[in-house]
Amino acid sequence: MRFSLRHAAEAAVLSLISAALFAGFFRLNDLIFSALEHSQGVNWIFLPAGFRVLLVLGMGLPGCVGIFLGNLYLDQKNLFAPDHAALTLMTAVVSGFTPWVVMNAMKYMHMLDASLQKLTHQQLLNFTLLYAAANAVFHQITWSLGNSTAHRPWIEVWPMFTGDVLGAMIMLYAFKGLLNLFKQRSSHSF
Repeated sequence: MRFSLRHAAEAAVLSLISAALFAGFFRLNDLIFSALEHSQGVNWIFLPAGFRVLLVLGMGLPGCVGIFLGNLYLDQKNLFAPDHAALTLMTAVVSGFTPWVVMNAMKYMHMLDASLQKLTHQQLLNFTLLYAAANAVFHQITWSLGNSTAHRPWIEVWPMFTGDVLGAMIMLYAFKGLLNLFKQRSSHSF
């Protein structure tokens, strides 16, 4: 594929839309499920995990960049603090690019259709479980490197994995329900 200014502009717009959606659902998750926060950054239900799945499967790399930018926006107070900048940047990289790496690894191993047009429920579930596991492990490793004395990665990995799986399932089934509702309305309008 050749580089063009139009493709670059489209990718930039998709990335900004992804960033806004991710940050918005992060705030919504905080409003609805703040009582289910296990520790800072670890939730038992995390709706933005579902948006990670949708954005990466639907938009690919621009979705990943959007998640990365959304994380930087959400953590902007730490981004410019000298003792937190590297950790904030690495957390955004893990959050944005882990689902993309998992998706491409699954495509390489023929666990996902390369075009994603024939995505089955089982493939979607497998992707969600693998992404949630990788995301939880990579976040915990990153946070352990940044704060090795106060962080408990083997305790925190399980609620993060659970929160990502539950959040993704809620978002995916809600999205599926909305698609079915729109499909029904459009078939009745003719």
